[in-house]
Parts: sequence; structure tokens; C-alpha cells
Amino acid sequence: MRTVLWDLDGTLADTEALHFHSWQATLSAYSISYDHATFLADFGRNNQEILTRLLGPDGTPALIAEISHRKESTFRSLLPTFSVPVLPGVIDWLDNLQAAGVRQVVSSSGTMANITATIARLDLGDYFMALMSGYRLPRGKPHPALFLNSAAAVAVTPADCIVIEDSVAGVEAARRAGMGSVAVGKLAVSPALPSLLASVPGQPCRPVSTLLDLSWPELDGLWQAAHAVDGFWPASA
Repeated sequence: MRTVLWDLDGTLADTEALHFHSWQATLSAYSISYDHATFLADFGRNNQEILTRLLGPDGTPALIAEISHRKESTFRSLLPTFSVPVLPGVIDWLDNLQAAGVRQVVSSSGTMANITATIARLDLGDYFMALMSGYRLPRGKPHPALFLNSAAAVAVTPADCIVIEDSVAGVEAARRAGMGSVAVGKLAVSPALPSLLASVPGQPCRPVSTLLDLSWPELDGLWQAAHAVDGFWPASA
């Protein structure tokens, strides 16, 4: 059964400003500087990984959990006040995929509370068969666990899935999961994308500036190209 796994932030909707503001407001309370370049480099990763790197040896599990909880609470409190536009082409693709009987899943690194609040704010809930969070997984993207769990949740194989993503970590996770992918937004023209595709084996990736540039034949080609790859994350990693 053909399936599309949608990233949420930066793929379905433009939440960049809201997430950056939430991180800055939270971290400033702990006297931690956090600039936009660092935020962009972290985008797509889960909070535990971000905070482990930021806090270094001071990052106790209790402190990481405290800051993470505070950041996500800040995000939800600000959500009603921020503009969170659905990105170009998204609604058309949601409609067309649904009409074609393609299963659709949100597969996000965010908390389940954030995912459900954002999807409700956007009024997109009825398009999806499942909402999947990688927030509590031991390893976030680029580890493939979130995408593999998402496929299992709707009873399909990795080869049945195409991942739509806007982050290097997300596309890498898709390749390591044995899934085709569509890279959208700034990632489509980033030099980091061809470097990743050359270094991590996997199924094809179609870069597009927006989903308005993606065609059915291209999407069909990604499913047609599904095959076994040696790019799964090593069990010992």
C-alpha cells in the first residue's frame, strides 16, 4: 500500500519563526545563547540531542528534561498567536494523495502534544492515518527509527513509503530506512544535499523548491524505484 510520511515543521507548515522564538525565549532563562545559524543546524533533530550538545557536561538528564519541557510548553502557548502558514502545494498534494488512496502519516521529531496542536491549528487532521512522534525515541533523525515505526504503524513496508522532508537529518533517516524521499525548501538547493546523497546509500531523492514543482510521474517514479538497499542504520550504532 503506497504511503507518504510527512515531516511537519518546514514541510507541511512554516513553523520556523515560532520554533526559533520558543528556543530563544526558553534558553535565555538559562543564560544560554542561541543564534539562528545554530537553530538551523539543529533543525530536524530531537530536543535531547540538541540540548546534550548545547549543555555539554552540565547537561544532566533532569536539566535536559526540564528545558525541553519548558521549550515545548512555550511553543504551544505561542502557537495561537503566531502565523503558521501551510506551505505551497501542500493542500493540493494532501487532497490528491487522499483521493488516490495513498496512506498519509505525520512523522515528526516534535512532541505528540505539539504535533496534535499544530495539526489541529491547521485543520489537517482528517488527512492522516497516524500521527507519529520521535520525541521520546532514544535516537532521533538521522536514525531511521521514526520512519520505520511510522511504516509499521500503518502496516506497510519501507519500500512502500516516500518521505517528504526539509532537513538533511530527515533525508538521511529516509535513506537509512530504505525509503524514497522528496527534499523540499531550502534543502533542495543546499550543497549539503548532494553531499549526503553521495555518502549515504539509499533509494532516490527528488529535490523540489516547493511541492508545486513535484509531479505525479516523479512521485510514481520514486515508488517504482523501491528496492532493497544496504543503507540501514547498523544495529550497533
